[in-house]
Amino acid sequence: MTTLKWLASASLALAMVPALYGEAHCPGNVASIRLRFVGRSLITVPVMLDNIGPYDFVVDTGAQITTIDPKLAAELHPLPLGATHVTGVGSYLRAAYAQMKLLQVGAYSTKDALILIQDLKQIQQTDPRIRGILGENFLGHFDLLIDYQHHIICLDETKELQQQVKGERIALTPPLHANEYLPFTLPMILSIRVSGITDRPLLLQLDSGIDVPVLFECGKRVTPVQIMGASQSHRKADEVAQAFAVLMPQDMQVGHLFFHQISFVTPVAAGKEVPVKPDVDGVLPTALFQSAFISYADHFAVLHQ
Repeated sequence: MTTLKWLASASLALAMVPALYGEAHCPGNVASIRLRFVGRSLITVPVMLDNIGPYDFVVDTGAQITTIDPKLAAELHPLPLGATHVTGVGSYLRAAYAQMKLLQVGAYSTKDALILIQDLKQIQQTDPRIRGILGENFLGHFDLLIDYQHHIICLDETKELQQQVKGERIALTPPLHANEYLPFTLPMILSIRVSGITDRPLLLQLDSGIDVPVLFECGKRVTPVQIMGASQSHRKADEVAQAFAVLMPQDMQVGHLFFHQISFVTPVAAGKEVPVKPDVDGVLPTALFQSAFISYADHFAVLHQ
């Protein structure tokens, strides 16, 4: 997760500055959950599975289903349900899926949670303490605030948190194939504008499991400044190594927020098709912001620079 550090914008660097003046708390009466950084931008929280743990899980708003590694599955013996395919940023993988009786983060829990069992060795090379990825089928039950500046995460099911969070409410765009998604797994999609790419708004998925902005299928619209091989590529928390082309920096607008000279990457593959997510034009890291609030139920986000 460190190979593209030089791509990160000044906003990303500022978002990583730790709080210096006392321990921060979630707005209102919402309980705070301390997060831990892995590399530059991945974040983890302690997760309990069937009252066993805690285990460190990456918080990933771009992952539909919560994932555990095979060794942890062998220890916990979740109920097996079969196999499925997982499509990500430039990847297409096969994984087993199963069910846990209880998944808990802090005081918040869901029952009969669907999980994927998938090799996480890429991200575990960065931090072997990581045992899983916390996905939307858990996060989607709550309002979510990721506060990078103060190193906390807030979950809420009472609407109190969203009443306390100030700032522009940016409407989330429903995916074109919303009926094909499982409950609580709809991607959080924002309509943004990027100079030099196209005149139309682009649909980017708001993703806490990625470190740089990604655009799919750019073709010849933007000139790459570098092609990176698999050994030097960007990686997402739940995916294998993938080659990417680094695009010329562009200005970006998200709601009323403006960002200058943001470097996007685009997946490339020699002699084969690169699988992409059909409902979006790319991926937008939450780590570009000091904090990111997502209301899954009310379909809006509040972002702070």
